[in-house]
Amino acid sequence: MHIYTHIFQVKYLNRILMLLRPKHITLSALQRFWLGACAVLCVWLLAACSLEPADDTPTDSKPTANTDRLLILCEGLWGMNNASLSLLDHGVLTNHWFRQQNPGERLGDTANDILQVNDTLIAISVNWSNIVQYIRPDGTAIAATENIPNNRRMATDNRGYLYVTSYADHGYVAKIDLTTKLVVDTCHVGYEPEGIAYYDGRLYIANTGGYSSQTKDHGYEQTVSVVDAPTMRELRRIDTGCKNLYGIMSQSGQYICINSAGDMYHIPPRCIVLNMANDEFRVYDFPATYNCAYHNRFYMIGSSYSYITSTYTYSAHTISLPSLEASEGLADYNAANETIMNMQSPYAIYISPLSGHMYVSDARSYATNGYVYEFDRQGVQLKRYLLRGVNPGRIIAM
Repeated sequence: MHIYTHIFQVKYLNRILMLLRPKHITLSALQRFWLGACAVLCVWLLAACSLEPADDTPTDSKPTANTDRLLILCEGLWGMNNASLSLLDHGVLTNHWFRQQNPGERLGDTANDILQVNDTLIAISVNWSNIVQYIRPDGTAIAATENIPNNRRMATDNRGYLYVTSYADHGYVAKIDLTTKLVVDTCHVGYEPEGIAYYDGRLYIANTGGYSSQTKDHGYEQTVSVVDAPTMRELRRIDTGCKNLYGIMSQSGQYICINSAGDMYHIPPRCIVLNMANDEFRVYDFPATYNCAYHNRFYMIGSSYSYITSTYTYSAHTISLPSLEASEGLADYNAANETIMNMQSPYAIYISPLSGHMYVSDARSYATNGYVYEFDRQGVQLKRYLLRGVNPGRIIAM
């Protein structure tokens, strides 16, 4: 994998700066500004050369027999303001669906998460635009919460509130009143909080410390913050012993699946399954970078990156609940393993609660339009959809 491919996956300027300058040189603010400008220019130039791939294989537009109506959220490229939303309705793909439903509007810069809050409201966290965008199920935009900088992941209590993690201000969680779309409370947690889940009046937040190599004022986190949702006060922190709890967090009832990315040098990635009913957890010696929950199982595709070798290693595992037994492969979907492992850059996994079909995205070079593959309940590939969006990171059913 080329070095610029990894730069595209890293979304923040400080990380680009660290890649560009030797570690023994200290830069002034002005030097950092100009070096940052050059980094952004490089991203724009490289992206301009590859946003539209040479792919002349159109997606079959015939409707399918399943009832799936899915939204596919593409992050876009940092600084390019090209996050996008595609609709996959009964096997028919509509790209740039948000722009189609909202003429003249853009979704924003670097969309991280999407959540259907209720039957009439969908929330989208747009990280570098510092907003949470709200849309109806028909795709029309209705409002936005604009004062949560560097927002990441979301959860709802199904009682009228939305909770959003933010890397800003050393890391906090914002509580949004969905009636007014205003932030009504916050709670500081660990550095650079990522995944979040709600259970029985409590929030569980995975802390990463992901900026540690850039800011040098803290190390990688290895804790899960437990916050009382009504009062927004941190109750305790659960020490998992695993570094950098970064990535998607899936929930199945009282259980959450958390990825530990390690340090990408000498500390290997791990997977953690935590029981929110009693705060007990189990650690596994494989990553859960991209994961989802379906029928009392966690399904995961692990992506291990090494700065030493500049290579990715991929894996697939399943964890059964409540036994917590782990197995290699994707259980009933094992027939899809070979196709997934041959993807250039697996980037999301989702199993539809409606059809039981599994959808896996391929971000390819992280700078070109991605693919989404559809597999049936036996893991047999049904279709491959060509998106007109970069880095398809989240898929949800409506």
